[in-house]
Amino acid sequence: MENAKPLLPRQKPWWIAVLLGMVVFGYLQEDAKIKLNHYSNVGGRFDDFFTYGFEECDWDAQCMYEVRKDWWDRFAPLSKNSFYVTRDTFDIFHWWGPEELQRAKWLLMVAILLGFFSLDALFLRAAGVSERWKMLVLIYAASGLIVAAFWAVDGRGGADDPGYNVAREVLGFLQSPMPSLMLVLLPWLRDRAMRNAQAGKA
Repeated sequence: MENAKPLLPRQKPWWIAVLLGMVVFGYLQEDAKIKLNHYSNVGGRFDDFFTYGFEECDWDAQCMYEVRKDWWDRFAPLSKNSFYVTRDTFDIFHWWGPEELQRAKWLLMVAILLGFFSLDALFLRAAGVSERWKMLVLIYAASGLIVAAFWAVDGRGGADDPGYNVAREVLGFLQSPMPSLMLVLLPWLRDRAMRNAQAGKA
């Protein structure tokens, strides 16, 4: 057991900074998703939300923005989630229509996945196992295939459909430190079990 390697490097523990970066990035991306989804849901609930005040403003962009922002600040329903209850949103949403919000959802999802993939790869490097990046790519690719399969079969109807929920859970797995932690922890546990088995035979 003298030759047992530690789970994570102790002399250069900059993997701690990467983990903290994951936590901060995770909070920021969750906040952005909540605000974007809340704004889209409110817009879908009221038929005239995206055209409110347009005639009075004579289709002036600045005026329309100010009218919608004023309505939001006074009347928008609260967004309730596990972190807080608020109606705060990003100011740029008041300029956008439903098409822009839908595009923003897809772009945000891609940006979040790329961000977490980069942090996962950085964590593997900080943990001294950067050669496992190919396994990381396989995990992301397999997760993408699962999401695509369930979404194609049963994911287009909304949040109550099983396919949608499976896709959401898989994406939640990718949008966390779990992929890279698995690639560090599981091989370490395997090697440790093999060493213990060999020591027992000796």
